[in-house]
Amino acid sequence: MSHPRQVVGWAAWFAVLGDPSRLMLLVLIARDGPISVSDLAAASGLKATTVSHSLRLLRVHDMVRTARDGHTVLYRSAPHPVTDLLDRVLTPAGPAHEDAAPR
Repeated sequence: MSHPRQVVGWAAWFAVLGDPSRLMLLVLIARDGPISVSDLAAASGLKATTVSHSLRLLRVHDMVRTARDGHTVLYRSAPHPVTDLLDRVLTPAGPAHEDAAPR
C-alpha cells in the first residue's frame, strides 16, 4: 500500500474534484484555456465570485496555473496527475461519451 501521507493527498484531490462546479471549471480550462475568470463564469453559468473561489482552491492543489495578460489573469491547466487524467478522458479516443452511463 502507498504511504499514508500520499493517500491523504489523494483524498484531498478527490475532495476537490467531488464538487461538480470545480470539476466543470477544470474541464473548461483543459479544453479552452488559457481562460479568464469572466470567460469561465460565462461558459459555466457560475457567478464570478464562485469561479474565483473555486480557482483559488484549484491553485492551492496545484491543478491550475495563472499568467497575466495586461490586467487580466488567465488560468491554464498545470502539470498534475488530475489534469493528466482529464486530458486522457477528454481526448476523442477516451471515454468522453456524454450518453454513457457511469458504472
